[in-house]
Amino acid sequence: MLDIERDTATRIIDAMAVAIDGKPSSAKSFNQFPYENLADYGNWGQDNNDSKNDTPRTRALFMAYLIFSGGRIPLRGIEMHGTFFRPDVWVAGALVKKGYLMVDESAGEFLVTQTGWAFVAETFEMLGK
Repeated sequence: MLDIERDTATRIIDAMAVAIDGKPSSAKSFNQFPYENLADYGNWGQDNNDSKNDTPRTRALFMAYLIFSGGRIPLRGIEMHGTFFRPDVWVAGALVKKGYLMVDESAGEFLVTQTGWAFVAETFEMLGK
């Protein structure tokens, strides 16, 4: 569990979104409980997820997931002090389809791929310009 309060986590997520997209994130899903029914990626309902482009929102949320998880993002959500930061289903599914994340069903986690880390590098390079 991360020793971070929800308000602080929200500030970090919004700061990352503002830096990348110019506006706070609209997709900050916190809950006192983890995604119980989404521990299996097959339950994420990604058949209709047709995301093809990297959006600023996708970049910002991906960076937030990495800050709080170190690259191993629990399917059920990232446990924090008194809450769970739950990955946005559509964004996480898009990251998988783009090849930035892979699903490790046995561990119940998304893992960042080489392509995903290259996307992270590109994002930070973009922020440096």
